Amino acid sequence: MSWRSKPESGGGATRDAIENVLGRSCTVRGDLSAEGAFRIDGTVEGSVESRAAVVVGESGVVRGIVRGTDVVVAGTVVGDVICSGHLEILAKGRIEGDISAKSMRIETGGVFRGTSSMGGEAGGVAEAAGPADSRGSLSSVA
Repeated sequence: MSWRSKPESGGGATRDAIENVLGRSCTVRGDLSAEGAFRIDGTVEGSVESRAAVVVGESGVVRGIVRGTDVVVAGTVVGDVICSGHLEILAKGRIEGDISAKSMRIETGGVFRGTSSMGGEAGGVAEAAGPADSRGSLSSVA
């Protein structure tokens, strides 16, 4: 397990030092919130919110909203992902929910099922909904 902010693929989407780590054998039922970056290798049944980066490792599972500046998903997120910067879904990553981000990259093999709102300010998925929005639907299945 890496204690630094370098994601599994070596793509440097996050530059924030990881301050908060949830280990592989740990399960949290409730919301997590911090100023510093998170790395989730265990299971969270609730939201994860950071004013910095959030990394969901290959063994990580989040069942709830994930919010951060940059978000890297190598594990599973069942819920919305909201990031003010870049979202990256790695080859073994999976998101089942809506996303809102300034930019996004999905590696071959990564899965995204939901709707996306990209560009501009990524304030929240709910804020982007409406009849005049330019959201699209994307589904990438391995």
